[in-house]
Amino acid sequence: MKRITRLGIVGTASAALALSGTAAFAAVTPTPDAGTFTDAILGNASRTAASFVQSSACEEDSDGSTACPTGVATTPFAGFPTAGDTFGVLTSGSAVYADRPNDDGSTSYDYGTESPIAPQVNDEQTVRIDLGAASASCLAFDFRFLSEEFPEFVNSGFNDAFVAQLNTNSISVDGATQQIVAPGNFAAGAGDQVSVDGAGPSAMNPANAAGTTYDGATLPLVARTPVAPGSTNTLYLTVFDQGDGILDSAVFLDNLRYEELPAGQCKSLALDPDEGTTSVTLAAPAALTATGVTLPIACNLPPGPIGCEANVSIVANPTLASGRTPARSADPRADLVPTQIAAGSFAVPPGTVTHVSIPMTAAGAAFLAEARALPGQLRATAKTKLKKAKKLKKKAKKLLKKAANANGKKAKKLKKKAKKLLKKAKKLVKQARVLRAQADALETKPLATATITFANPRNGATSVASMTIPR
Repeated sequence: MKRITRLGIVGTASAALALSGTAAFAAVTPTPDAGTFTDAILGNASRTAASFVQSSACEEDSDGSTACPTGVATTPFAGFPTAGDTFGVLTSGSAVYADRPNDDGSTSYDYGTESPIAPQVNDEQTVRIDLGAASASCLAFDFRFLSEEFPEFVNSGFNDAFVAQLNTNSISVDGATQQIVAPGNFAAGAGDQVSVDGAGPSAMNPANAAGTTYDGATLPLVARTPVAPGSTNTLYLTVFDQGDGILDSAVFLDNLRYEELPAGQCKSLALDPDEGTTSVTLAAPAALTATGVTLPIACNLPPGPIGCEANVSIVANPTLASGRTPARSADPRADLVPTQIAAGSFAVPPGTVTHVSIPMTAAGAAFLAEARALPGQLRATAKTKLKKAKKLKKKAKKLLKKAANANGKKAKKLKKKAKKLLKKAKKLVKQARVLRAQADALETKPLATATITFANPRNGATSVASMTIPR
């Protein structure tokens, strides 16, 4: 698609964009009043004041509607509102365009205002919200970023963006890379930014923009940042065009709130949502079932659109009797070796504890059956040795009887042979006692211990946990 020049897309103070159809759309009501706009997005948070730090004045559009960068939506669309009956629409163009049919690839309203952020940054809209006392330790709001710049102008110098900052309003742009520099920006987490060029969880795609006039949008996201309970803070929300003033971008905003979350979950999603980890832990001991292993998985990602994923391998290490070796032999004490007893994968919702079942492997079922049978096998082997010892003793007794009726060398030879048999029998009895003791000891111990390995398919990170398999 050829980049349309600013003059080629009407919509300045002297002219407006000619869209197909000029009927009034009631879903978004334009408003130049920051208090009205802010009240539409409040959840359980309160405000003491609201103002526009930077905003373009509302103007009359060529179709008779009011072109205004801010508006309040009263009709649900694109997954909003997320709470209550209203939500806010903050744009670099006209808010009333937001719910119009996407039958124009260049929806745009250019106010012709250059932002103080940097050259080639235009139509900046920044709302300041002075918040009441924080009722919890995490400030959060729901949002979705949308743009007409997508996908034609990704990584081409028109990196429109959305920024959220607490207690500071400082944004600059690297003119060479179009990267946004905004201290404390918490619209996205580590390594990420919410912009046309964004990646990771904040990446845009056309499907996310369904029901709007825009060509691309992010998932419904949640911005979060820690606050001190009882503190008062000032929130700054900013959207702007970068590269020129045409092709609108917008952010839908709702449910500005305080919430309590577990430690480490009051954060926005990063470029790598898992931040180099697997993001999963065991919330309780794993349990063996007839068909596999049940894992109570805690997904430590914050509540939102991205859940936890992992591939799982569970390797059991048998409880071995004394003297066992990892080589097979006729002695059942040597039969068991570490074995993968279960394997599979799972995906679980963020911020939850979910029980997942990892199916048993065929080798695992055989291992467990053999491990359960081991004490009985040891006793059976002991019984066989005692029987053999009994026969040897009986045979030795006969030899000694013959020796008593013999003379000289023959008697001596018979006694020697009998002694050898008795020694062998004694050894067998001793072995049998050891086997019985080992069987008794095994029956007081777990069947096995197991190592559970989680592998994150998104970033390759691994973590391990352990479980005990009862006998």
